[in-house]
Amino acid sequence: MNKILDLIFEDVKNENETKKTAVTLRISALIFIGYFLCLMAVFCGMGDWMNVGGCLVCGVCYVLSFYTTYWNHTRESAWISQILMIVWIILFIVMFGWDCGVQHYLFAFLALNFTVSTAGERRKVLNAVGACALRLALYAYARNFEPYSPLDPGISVLIQILNTIFIFAQITAIMIIFTKDAQKMEQKLVRYNTKLQKIASVDALTGLWNRRSMWEYIRAVEYDYEIGNAGFVSIAIADIDFFKRINDTYGHDAGDEVLKAVAELFMDKMKTYGRVCRWGGEEFLFVFYGRNGDAAYDVLQEIYDEIHRLTVSYENEEIRITMTFGLEEYDKNDGMEMAIRRADEKLYQGKETGRDKIVY
Repeated sequence: MNKILDLIFEDVKNENETKKTAVTLRISALIFIGYFLCLMAVFCGMGDWMNVGGCLVCGVCYVLSFYTTYWNHTRESAWISQILMIVWIILFIVMFGWDCGVQHYLFAFLALNFTVSTAGERRKVLNAVGACALRLALYAYARNFEPYSPLDPGISVLIQILNTIFIFAQITAIMIIFTKDAQKMEQKLVRYNTKLQKIASVDALTGLWNRRSMWEYIRAVEYDYEIGNAGFVSIAIADIDFFKRINDTYGHDAGDEVLKAVAELFMDKMKTYGRVCRWGGEEFLFVFYGRNGDAAYDVLQEIYDEIHRLTVSYENEEIRITMTFGLEEYDKNDGMEMAIRRADEKLYQGKETGRDKIVY
């Protein structure tokens, strides 16, 4: 079985040919070989040896069509496959009439033409128009001329069932082969775009939102507030005390570990209260959604207490930190930028008066 699959999916040697087209033509040929084998079985059961011979010839032609895909001339193989399909469809309508249903294979022909042909869009559209004209011409012929070998109604139904099965198999195989890579590429692009979006919106070191993402959120909160959906909103800015001293004493890697530990604490505490971002350097900005200044102060007090209990381990050193917070309740009349500015002023007021405190 593996050898058969390897044969079907064998790559072309010509650099100007595509494996996908060759594989499509091979699978298409195999489906038609199976179809004509089924028809041979039907006609054998009827004892109609002339039509058995006709189906055998068609099957052999598709075996040869399969073989041509290894010539490394995929374009010629595609033409052979399509011409062969048109020829036997016409012959079947002439022999058995419209009720044999092979005219529906023109839809499979169209799918094959659009996927394996290297012609431009205009040529493909013309081919589609030609296929439509052929179908109409065959219908007109069948309306005006009796078939040479009319089918028994029961056999006609059986052949219609076979046509339905093999037409669906043909079109399904073509679509799977030609959409598989496209879907994979689309999924890859979606994942890549999601990754890019995350990179653009998240601080790489801490995993918190960056300043840009927080501004987008702030604008959305401001809009919600204006239409009456937000209730109270409060803003806080926090700064790690003597952060430069940590970098100078333990190194910048230690400083990074401190920032990551603090960010993890903030993310955990702010899950239900609002959003937090790395505002810049060792500064963090908090937006408390639906909470006035007093309620936000209570949350900051919890965070403040957690900071005092926090110990950051780095190369056998235990680093302890303190932080200063500035808190301001949002006033619609002043705007969000003013609230941030006032929170920042309170932060610096706290740093100038001893640090390690919440100024509200």
